Amino acid sequence: MAVIELREYRIQAGKTEQWLALMNQEILPYQISKGVKLLNSYLYRDEENREWFVWLREFDDEVSRQEIYENLYDQWWIDNIRPTVFSLIEEQSVKVRLLVPAFS
Repeated sequence: MAVIELREYRIQAGKTEQWLALMNQEILPYQISKGVKLLNSYLYRDEENREWFVWLREFDDEVSRQEIYENLYDQWWIDNIRPTVFSLIEEQSVKVRLLVPAFS
């Protein structure tokens, strides 16, 4: 059964354009090259007018999700991408939810 991940990040104030550029130019192409299936991405503002980025990723199953994670979040990611990511989003805001169908 496919696994759908909903990922949500609060963007640091004034950093939305930089975040979207990083996602579009570096993160998404890299993740797709590693087997991540991007379903869609969204922006929203909460009741305190803070901006959030939400995206949906799909994996064939939990085993493939874990295999992709191992290849995706390697030392290169940790050393080169992660610091830039957390200069643009609030690290403590990161939420990852696994979605399951409500009806079969």
